Amino acid sequence: MKRKVAFLLWTLLILSGCGGAGSVIEYNDNFVAVVKECTDSTQDLFNLYQAEDSTLDSIIVALEKSIEICENSESKASKMWDFEKDSSLKDAVVDLLSTEVDYLSQFKSTSRFRNTDNLTEEDKEAYNWVVSELYQAEDLLNSKFASLQSIQEAFAAKHGLKLDTL
Repeated sequence: MKRKVAFLLWTLLILSGCGGAGSVIEYNDNFVAVVKECTDSTQDLFNLYQAEDSTLDSIIVALEKSIEICENSESKASKMWDFEKDSSLKDAVVDLLSTEVDYLSQFKSTSRFRNTDNLTEEDKEAYNWVVSELYQAEDLLNSKFASLQSIQEAFAAKHGLKLDTL
């Protein structure tokens, strides 16, 4: 009888998503949700940044909030388990979110130049350097997104997960 109960419990665990195919779906979906938290906050920030009626103060508040959200997302991702001793997806997500935080921090350093009509030569030089660094950070972030997509596809293939496509 105990063997039947143990077998039944094990079967329920597998069917409930704590093991088997259900858990790989849940595992992937958890990472997708964590990345989405960060990218949604970043998109909201850039929508505000491009709005004509936005103020520097509102942008800085949104930027700090977005950095906080992305740091929290990175923390959540780093605390998640490895799926069947495979940390590839987790590692890629943490790396992406860390890069997003770095990018947003770089972006924050441009805020002192917003709405400044008359920059000194020294400020123009500083601005050009900051913007150059920001473009490099953006390129790195874009490459991390592409890398994550490749890693997610390999992870899905390895663990029998069919990814949704657009």
